[in-house]
Order: sequence, then C-alpha cells, then structure tokens
Amino acid sequence: MISFKSFDFNIVESVASNDSRHYFDLDDTLFHHDNSKLRVHVHDQSNRRVRTLTSSEFNRHQLPPGHAYDFSEFRSSRIFGESSKPIRKMIAKLKGIHKNGGKAEILTARSDFDDKDAFAHHMKKYGIDPGQIHVRRAGNMVGMRSPQAKAAIVSQAIQENGLKKVHLYDDHPDNLNEFLKLKSKHPDVEFHAHHVEHDPETGNVNITTTSVIPKDKK
Repeated sequence: MISFKSFDFNIVESVASNDSRHYFDLDDTLFHHDNSKLRVHVHDQSNRRVRTLTSSEFNRHQLPPGHAYDFSEFRSSRIFGESSKPIRKMIAKLKGIHKNGGKAEILTARSDFDDKDAFAHHMKKYGIDPGQIHVRRAGNMVGMRSPQAKAAIVSQAIQENGLKKVHLYDDHPDNLNEFLKLKSKHPDVEFHAHHVEHDPETGNVNITTTSVIPKDKK
C-alpha cells in the first residue's frame, strides 16, 4: 500500500523501539550550504578539471567514461564548518527523536572527513553528538552512486537488526525513490520517504511523505 501525506514536525517517537530507525541526510536536509564554497569537481583523463558541480547537481550527474570526481572540498571539515548553516526545524526533529528514545542516524553521501574532531565539534554546536547519533557515510562505498549506496546501507541495517519500520529524510528524490524500491527486497517492512524542501531565504521547510506499508498493516 502506498500513501501520501503532509508532515507534522511535532511527531516524535516517544518510546524506544529496536525495530524502527530514522535516517537523516546531511546536506540540504540538516544543513544548508553556500554552494560557492562546497563543490564537487570533475576531472578528465588528463586530470584536467572540466566541470564543477553543486551537491544537488552531483546527485543528478552521470560521470563520463574515463572521468573522475574530486571530492576534496566535501572531505574538508573546515569548509563544512564555514559553509554550513543549520536547518533548525530538521535538526530539532532529529534531536527530538533521539531525546525521546527513538533510533536516529545521519545518512550522508559524503565519505570520511579529513578532520573528524573538527566535524564533531561543529555538529555539537547544534546539539548533535556524532558519538551518540551515528553518521553513516555512503561515499565510502566505492563504485556506487549515492542513491544505491544509501539504499544498500539501509538494506543491510534491516537485515542485521530486524527493522520493521524505516524512515529517510532527504532533499533529493532519487535517493528517496531508491529507498522505496527496497520494499521488493523487504516486503514486511514499512518504508516512509520524507522529501525535504528548504527555502534558505525564508527558512521555511516543506516535507512530503510517501509511505509503503505491508498489506497486513493497512
């Protein structure tokens, strides 16, 4: 069963549940960035830079044969700290779930940062402790695009932890669509895909939720 609904920021898990998990994307879901400071570069066969992408453009980009990505800016903890601005409603949602005993994690397309302590320090300024709220880095899965890598991490967690309900909060539709495709592999699991749209000028956040629920739970 597929259902669509609006989102209520006030809803949090009030009781700890071992079979439920909430995943939050990092970029443009929890933090907005100055795209002039945070980019992915594309190099050709001669290692010459031929294109520069924002994080949103990268999610849609298809790498030409023989080309390679340069993620040095995305690995920089200094640039992350300088370029990121909190999306406060989403951070409050993440912290509310964690505070009330729900299981919340960050699921980012990034790989490891160059200075984990600096990254953790920046996150703690907004009440997010990576020592308590785990950061899953899909960018460490070499050879996989972000949507497939994120879905693979969720699928593994379902198998290893017996999850029955999973949520993904993400700004990019491709990541959410790939997440919902996991239903065919895990038919007994509820999937809730939350599309996050943030307006950096007003601070407003709009979320549209698509849920795929087992027939016996309708």
